Amino acid sequence: MRLRARLEVELFSPQERERLGAAAIRLWGELPLWVQGTDELFDHLSAYGCRVDGERVYFPPVIREKVLARIGAEKQRWLETDEGRDPGWPGGEIEVYTHGQALLACDLETNRLRSCTSADLEEWCRVVDGLGVPTRAHPTFIPTDFPTACSDFLTYATIILHSRKPHRVSVYSVGMLPHFIEASVITLGSREAVKREPPFDTTMWVNSPFMVTHENVMIAMEARRLLGRPITASTMPVAGAAAPVTVAGQAVQTAAESLALNTLTLAVDDRTCGIMTNPLVMDMKAASHRQAGPDVMLHRAAAHEMHRHFFGGRPRIWGFNAGAQVVGPQALFEKAMGTALDVMAGTRSIGIGCLAASDVGSLVQLFLDYEMSQAFAHLFREISVDHAHIGEAAIAETVPEGARFMESEHTARFYREELWLPMFLDYRNPLGWQRDPSDVIERARDRARVVAATAENQCELAEADQRAIRELMQTATRCAGDAVSR
Repeated sequence: MRLRARLEVELFSPQERERLGAAAIRLWGELPLWVQGTDELFDHLSAYGCRVDGERVYFPPVIREKVLARIGAEKQRWLETDEGRDPGWPGGEIEVYTHGQALLACDLETNRLRSCTSADLEEWCRVVDGLGVPTRAHPTFIPTDFPTACSDFLTYATIILHSRKPHRVSVYSVGMLPHFIEASVITLGSREAVKREPPFDTTMWVNSPFMVTHENVMIAMEARRLLGRPITASTMPVAGAAAPVTVAGQAVQTAAESLALNTLTLAVDDRTCGIMTNPLVMDMKAASHRQAGPDVMLHRAAAHEMHRHFFGGRPRIWGFNAGAQVVGPQALFEKAMGTALDVMAGTRSIGIGCLAASDVGSLVQLFLDYEMSQAFAHLFREISVDHAHIGEAAIAETVPEGARFMESEHTARFYREELWLPMFLDYRNPLGWQRDPSDVIERARDRARVVAATAENQCELAEADQRAIRELMQTATRCAGDAVSR
């Protein structure tokens, strides 16, 4: 048995979702999608029935009805299969992953921000593998000592050369895509393996409001041609800047924009892409976008509600990000509050190691976040109620002697399993702490120093393959230089 906990999440009533959905459908019909597309993409859209006027794509009533019918059918399938089911208790296995695409590092020694380098990325790869973190949603660092025009591929290649396996990097330049593919073929062994599951990402990112840039279109369409993969689309609207500042207004605009994108993916690949659910907010006090805070969580909950309205599914919240720029009390507060809400709402995958949302990477924060994840893992661990754990004999034997369970064999056998024994949090009593004061952040920093100095490169590629990857890096750098000079 394990602890079972579930936070029910709902933001809008059914009537409110219906009102917001109707507004989104109206805007979808009124507003064109500005697509800096290719002839191939425009041909798909025209053949589907959209009206293409230069770079403006319009969605006539017949198209809106067709798309809504398809979306409605998908929602109906969900209603028939999942809607009536008890969602059950979330599982207990806690997983961690690293994320972020930072140009800045929070220095291990000074706790100050500086530009990140390829050395930071190499060190990060070794440490993350040393911790046993299985997944990296993003590279965490985009080194600033790489040429900008090929930094995406050089980041990917560096990860390959300093990690147990390749990890996800987004392609930002269509000219680098062939290098991504070739490096992946070397790493995975065949082009077929790359086509089945590319380790890199070619999502077509949308510039809100209602715009898809040429480079994003080219990357998605070229990846489709070379890999045979359907295009994927996503967006991160900034409420107060690229979307309304109100929760309701942002939800409506994001849903309308997403309906336009669903039309695009249906026209090209006959598949939907859902309602985008990752908005940010424009912080008027800081004059900057922000990915953390209760307002961000509400905007994301609203976007999830819109997906629920059109496609089905259960609402959720997501707010693990910290807005703090350096390791300190604000970062610990934000991470603990956001992650606790996420976990109680059913999330079992925790992002670790980033500050300023995803714009700063920190080894010290990595270790603090990892400890937090282990606290949740212990909270949801399996609790045994077998004869040995109950310990009737130990109770019967010890109770007559008084409070002497510390001397019992039962305690010696099970205390490491049963007790939370953190590396950095300090649970000593005040007198013990006074004799040797210490700080959770400094203890994490000490550990980070040791692991950074001792973690080994776990790349498993043969030397010949490593040389081939380095040659690709040199070729990519030359190609990027030639493109810039032209």
